[in-house]
Amino acid sequence: MQMNETNHQKEINVLDIWTIVWHRKFMIIALVTISTVAALVISLLLPKYYKSEAMILAIAPESGGLSAALSASPLVGALAGSIGGLTTPADKILVFLNSRTIANMVIKRFDLLHVFNEDKWDRVKGSWMNPEKPPLMEDVVKRLSKKVTSFRKSKEGTITITVEWRDPKLASDIANYYVTALAEFMKDKSVNTTVQIIDPAIPAEKKSWPIIQLNVVLAGFLSLMVGVVIAMALESRSKQKQS
Repeated sequence: MQMNETNHQKEINVLDIWTIVWHRKFMIIALVTISTVAALVISLLLPKYYKSEAMILAIAPESGGLSAALSASPLVGALAGSIGGLTTPADKILVFLNSRTIANMVIKRFDLLHVFNEDKWDRVKGSWMNPEKPPLMEDVVKRLSKKVTSFRKSKEGTITITVEWRDPKLASDIANYYVTALAEFMKDKSVNTTVQIIDPAIPAEKKSWPIIQLNVVLAGFLSLMVGVVIAMALESRSKQKQS
């Protein structure tokens, strides 16, 4: 009997909610429509980003030069704990790719200081709009390392270099140059490890962000949930006034 009463209460609750939703249907429909249209417009106005990926493979074991270079790098101490020890050539290559040295090489090669801060550069005068507070190289390195590029190692030992930027050609060029900069870095450090290019990066034909369909669906679903909550709150307030 208790189970039957519980099921009956659930049916009543669901019926009450449906009654409230139906009573406030025009408000909910308006909210969902406005939210989805706004999400569509905003998604169309947002800058488009394109993703390019290059895949490499470290095929040679480390030598004395590699061990010496790693020992001299202060970055190793910080990363050794997080990656559980540098045991494979791919792990060591990831350390190099995440280094500030290679990031600086990429930034200088493509003048990313101006690319990332084009809204702060006065092309007519050929100077920063605010000379007293020019963009910092440190901020450009952080943006390149944390927002524009990423590195992923697979179980097979391959490393994927991913670059996401508004210009698909520049994104692919940066991804490919990371391989060049890596080779120059290892040559300078006398690292006897060969890196083989499995797949070079190519300019993407489709944008990776924003995903318009996903944004519209999420906006519609969330606005529907919010609309139901608002409808229930309005109905509760209306009943309180009547009582």
